[in-house]
Amino acid sequence: MAKKNISKKTLQEGYQDYLLEEGKKPETVRIFTKFLGITDEEFYKHFGSLKNIESSIWDDYYHKTMEVVMKDPEFEEMNGREKHLSFLYTLLEVVKPNRSYILYKLEGKKPHELPAELNNTKKIITQSEIEWSKTFDFLPEKAQSASHDAYKRVLWSHTIAMLLFWVKDDSGDATDTDVFIEKSTRTAFDIGELPALDSILDLSKFFLQKMGFTKATV
Repeated sequence: MAKKNISKKTLQEGYQDYLLEEGKKPETVRIFTKFLGITDEEFYKHFGSLKNIESSIWDDYYHKTMEVVMKDPEFEEMNGREKHLSFLYTLLEVVKPNRSYILYKLEGKKPHELPAELNNTKKIITQSEIEWSKTFDFLPEKAQSASHDAYKRVLWSHTIAMLLFWVKDDSGDATDTDVFIEKSTRTAFDIGELPALDSILDLSKFFLQKMGFTKATV
């Protein structure tokens, strides 16, 4: 019998399968490796603990997304809003094959209830050079750097909001999520600008319609 080729991806996929099939995390590495039919040694070649697997899954979603968008020859010429839209739509495509896993981790969750492994990605995003993070030129020069860093956190929160919206989206081909991405990104990038009120009202109207309070056209 051919020996299994165990890779980081193999373990990540196996871990997701375990969660979805068993409905809980494996209690020990031995339980998990027995589930996969591999040795503990093969596991430890790639991960130091079970907790590291889930962190790596979310980290890889982000890094894969950045890899794809940075290969787009038009990306560098985009403005900040366009780059963020590209990032969100690409991230959505990256996670779509793992929708069942995302649902398991996020369905019914509120922003303050996020899994620890997802919160860990906040450091990756907010501490990296997100070049499309907005700078508020109307602020004093000393405050501009702080506002730039704060805006990175806004973009991270917006990314999480998109994922939380997506797990609740039962529209065909997630078309409501596309609308949410467009309207909420417009609002996020209008912060501090004159069109902000119109953007907020437009986004609010969309949410009211989704909640059944109005039949207004979005």
